[in-house]
Amino acid sequence: MRKYTKTVGALAAASALVAGYASAGDLEGFTGEVHVGYHSIYDFRFVDLGSDLVEAGVDVSYALNEDWTIKAGAWYGSVNDSQTIAGNFNELDLYAAVATSLGPVNLETGYIFYTYPDTNGADTQEVYLSAFVDIVWGISAGATYFYDFDANNGWYLQPELRKSFEFNDCLALNLSVGVGVADGMDTQVDANPFSVGSHDGYQGYFIKAELPWQFRENMTLAPYVKYTDADSDLAGDINSLEGGQEHIVTGVKLAVSF
Repeated sequence: MRKYTKTVGALAAASALVAGYASAGDLEGFTGEVHVGYHSIYDFRFVDLGSDLVEAGVDVSYALNEDWTIKAGAWYGSVNDSQTIAGNFNELDLYAAVATSLGPVNLETGYIFYTYPDTNGADTQEVYLSAFVDIVWGISAGATYFYDFDANNGWYLQPELRKSFEFNDCLALNLSVGVGVADGMDTQVDANPFSVGSHDGYQGYFIKAELPWQFRENMTLAPYVKYTDADSDLAGDINSLEGGQEHIVTGVKLAVSF
C-alpha cells in the first residue's frame, strides 16, 4: 500500500467533519475550503514531476471589508515514481495573500513557501502578483507573475484567458488557455546537455477544461482534462532531459466549502 493512503484518508475524514460543521453555521466574514484530489501527472510549469499525484489542501479567507480580503492555506502533494533516493516525491506549500479590486481589475498578491521533505536543500520561497479583468463575452484575461527570491532565483510569468459556461445552478464548464515565460528559474532546465543555465524565455502552452459539479450545498466534484505542450528546449520531465514533451493530464478534485 502506498504510504500516502493514510494521509489522504485522514484528510478525507477531515473534509467530512468540516462539512458537518459548515451545516451548523458560518463565522461572519470567514470562508474556507478543504479538498482532496488525484491527478494522472504532476505537471508544474510544463515539467512532469511524476505520475499519480495525490494531493490535499485547505484554504481560508476573511473579508476585511467590501474591498479587501486576506487569504491563507496549505497544500500537500505526493507522487511515487520520482527518481529520488526513496523513489517518491513529497511537497508541502504554505501561502498567505491579500486580494482587492481596482475598478474592473481583480488583484491578488501573496507569498508561497515550498518545502520538500525528501530533497535536502530544495526548499524555496516566492512572492506573486496576479491581475485579471473581464474583457468581452464573459472572457477574463490576466496574468500571474512569480518571483523566486530563494533557491531558484528567477521569475515565471503565466498569462491566461478564461471562460466559464453555467449550465444550471449546479453544473458549469470552465475553460482556460495559457502560456509560460521564465527567466533564471533553476527548475526550468534546458534540454541541451551542454547547457549550464536555466531554460529562459518561452516555456510552453496549455489548454484546460474543468467540469465542476456541486452535488450538495457545500460539496463540489470537479473532473478535468488538460493538454500541455512544452517548448522543445525545455526538459519537460524531471527524470530525463528530453525536450518538447506533450502531456494529457486528467484528474478530479473533491472540495468541501465552509
